[in-house]
Amino acid sequence: MWFARRGQGSIVAAVDEVLAAAAGVPESIVDVTRSWAEANGRVVDIEDAPLSAGVFGQWISFPDRDLVQVGRGVVGRDRTIAHELGHMVLGHRGLPVAEFAAEHVRAVPPELVARMLQRSCGVDDAAHVGDQWPEDELAAERFAALLVRRLRAGRGVSPRWSRYVDDALG
Repeated sequence: MWFARRGQGSIVAAVDEVLAAAAGVPESIVDVTRSWAEANGRVVDIEDAPLSAGVFGQWISFPDRDLVQVGRGVVGRDRTIAHELGHMVLGHRGLPVAEFAAEHVRAVPPELVARMLQRSCGVDDAAHVGDQWPEDELAAERFAALLVRRLRAGRGVSPRWSRYVDDALG
């Protein structure tokens, strides 16, 4: 189920949906991600990749599959995978690279093209203004935090009162 961009409640519901789709699979973020994808008629490949400095992970959507790349040596590998899964589950779509380049770049050196091809859902120094990050990135971070916290706590649907704690902690 794809969730529209809505408030925090939809993030809690999205995590519940992912955990329900992964019922009976081992409690690793990789297995949970693959189970969610399979339940939605998709295939997700997860690989370590040499990403640009400052890029921890990225999700690349192909017509027939999804690819999550995690930077080699990233300390929070599970959190990074959960963040990219959050983009998928919440229905986020990054700006196509060609469109971004046409809008923001006049002369494109090869290094910049390589950097843009490895950017993560439009987040780089040009994607936020001041300290304001795009709402998609904040929502994916909230999703990742909640999913990882629930997996570490023993998974499943949280007790009724913990939804309020989850909402408060984001």
